[in-house]
Amino acid sequence: MARFLHLSDTHLGYKEYMMDLRENDFYESFNEAIDIGLEENVDFFVHTGDLFDTWSPSNRALNEFKKAALKLYSKNKTMYLIMGDHDRPKRTDEIASRIFDFLGVKLLGVNNIENIVLNYNNEDLLISGLSNMKGLRKDNITEEYRKGDIAAKEYKNSILMSHQGVYPYLIKEACEVDSKDLPLNYKYLAFGHVHDSHLIDDRYPVFSYAGSTDINSSNELKHFAKNKKSVNLVDIENGTVNAQQIKLKTTRYQAEIKSDYRNYMKDIDEIVGRRMDNEKDPLLLITIHGDVDRDEIRKKIREIQNVLIKGPVFENEIKRISEKPNLSKLIDYFQAYFNDSDLSALASNIYETIKNEDVNTSYNLIKNLFGMVEK
Repeated sequence: MARFLHLSDTHLGYKEYMMDLRENDFYESFNEAIDIGLEENVDFFVHTGDLFDTWSPSNRALNEFKKAALKLYSKNKTMYLIMGDHDRPKRTDEIASRIFDFLGVKLLGVNNIENIVLNYNNEDLLISGLSNMKGLRKDNITEEYRKGDIAAKEYKNSILMSHQGVYPYLIKEACEVDSKDLPLNYKYLAFGHVHDSHLIDDRYPVFSYAGSTDINSSNELKHFAKNKKSVNLVDIENGTVNAQQIKLKTTRYQAEIKSDYRNYMKDIDEIVGRRMDNEKDPLLLITIHGDVDRDEIRKKIREIQNVLIKGPVFENEIKRISEKPNLSKLIDYFQAYFNDSDLSALASNIYETIKNEDVNTSYNLIKNLFGMVEK
């Protein structure tokens, strides 16, 4: 039997709302995930992309990961990982995670699917990796999956690591592949990119988005309130997979409050009463509507103890609450502008392509996207 921990989308270095303590939160939740794997004596770790929040991480983020890699190295544990869209460097720069290959951090599938074979208890285990393939690389995904599927057919135990948007887990315009195009001969499909966790284990191959280890956007709060953040502990033996989600305890509780001047204090008290298992002060995103004394409300909110407040944002009319971006991620601004999730996802996709590719590549991608033909 082989046992491994599947984690993803750790986004080390992300400083939500420009708060230092939120950057620290991301390191703490990542380290909790590492400690869970060590306590469960896993044979190896699988990280399915967006290790760092940017392809050029800060020295702090690099150092925090180095400390974790040293801990794994001292325990003779390997981390296999792939690049997410945040990890892929612009043009010809080096990949940040490769700095740590001497500590047993193994990057797979930079531009093509890459296979390695391990052996545990006299059973071979195939691990295949394919990094994020946005832009013009998207056209190659199906063929790379086909190659991997051929290889997986020869093994009882097999894992595919991939960082792609898969429909229907995201809207179609934001996805690189459809679920019907996923390979079928693997036993466990370990995916990254979607921050809400999903584990489909009632059929083979078992499919999972491990989800992010911390909250990156208010869009994740609904899922977080019900499911928290988690990592997957997976056993694989003789073609059988047993996967369980392990909840993280260090993730800071967050919630949105949309209220009026009569009820906002009551609503805050109610949320604060739902503290999670950890001792961190909850972070609340507050919107208050109605004609109110804004200075008085700000004064009262400043006096609240043991809670972090983002805002308050004031709205004169209830109907305008949803129009205000939450200032967390760029896609929130697209959503506020278009007021349409499909268009905002499309705009975000185009922006990411233009940001990460050269001008001609971006131009050709957008032409293909809209079916434009030059005459």
